[in-house]
Amino acid sequence: MKTYTNFLLLLFLFSCGNNNQKIESYQQKIAELDSINLSLENKVKEGDIQINTLKGVTDKWDQEALRETNESLLGQLRTLKMDFNRLSKKGKTDPKVFYSFLEFNLPPKLYKSFQTLSATYRVSPAVNPFFVKGHFNEDEEEDYAIFIENIENNKKGIAVFLGGDFEKHYVFGAGNELNKDGFDLNGTLALSVTNTANVWIKEDEPEPVIKSPQVIYIGFTNFSSSVAYLEDEKLKLYWQAD
Repeated sequence: MKTYTNFLLLLFLFSCGNNNQKIESYQQKIAELDSINLSLENKVKEGDIQINTLKGVTDKWDQEALRETNESLLGQLRTLKMDFNRLSKKGKTDPKVFYSFLEFNLPPKLYKSFQTLSATYRVSPAVNPFFVKGHFNEDEEEDYAIFIENIENNKKGIAVFLGGDFEKHYVFGAGNELNKDGFDLNGTLALSVTNTANVWIKEDEPEPVIKSPQVIYIGFTNFSSSVAYLEDEKLKLYWQAD
């Protein structure tokens, strides 16, 4: 009986020893998990700090650096435009410079629409300004007239683009119509816009039918002038003074 009792006691002690080992093992694993968890928490905090730091940097880029860069570029563009206009008035426009900045000197939609004519015509730097805007038909949209030249023969003329999407256009001169050789507006000194009420009507000629509130005024190097206007879906010329 005593032997059996001793056996049970040894078994109990052995069992307790195993349990203590398991508890110590569990405690060790818990400590390891706590350490891992703490490490992860630290990494999360570091990540939050980095995110906040980057956010601060990008906010600064958006609000300061990008604005300053944009203003700097706009300033450079304004300076180049001023130089371009100054040289144009002196008759020193470099064609390479002129065509390099053409896209920036025309309204985007107008520039895009002009590309439909670019196989035959190009914008001419012979006058400054080389385009004018006004109301050249009976709607309320703003229209544009551009001084152009024929790529093949360099004959000068005007392309008028009607407002809105600028898809509708008319070409006057630049080797088109009026005579068998093609009409040429070479010798044009300046383009401008005038109200139809200011058109001088000659007594000895039929009065032109001008329905638009404004017309394109053309001054020539020989001191003569004329106005271009739309009639029956065509551009026509009415001479003013010699």
